[in-house]
Amino acid sequence: MLGVAYEAPSLATGFGAYLAQPLLRAALERERLPTREEARELLERCLRVLYYRDARSFNRYELAVVTEQGVELEGPLTLEANWDIAHSVR
Repeated sequence: MLGVAYEAPSLATGFGAYLAQPLLRAALERERLPTREEARELLERCLRVLYYRDARSFNRYELAVVTEQGVELEGPLTLEANWDIAHSVR
């Protein structure tokens, strides 16, 4: 047998499992599921956290929305970043 079956409301791999997964879990533990716009904002928040914390990351991404009606691809999209306080970090 190869692989393992895993089921969860959200999933993140790599660095995202440490930094983005807690944000995803907190959002999905509410009484209702997020709207499409709330989910998009959550994704952007997760990507921004990962972008600021990983020196090798890039601030561009593509977004795929999968529904019963089909797949919508958006992008490339760009995260707005603010590095004004970067000189203070040592």
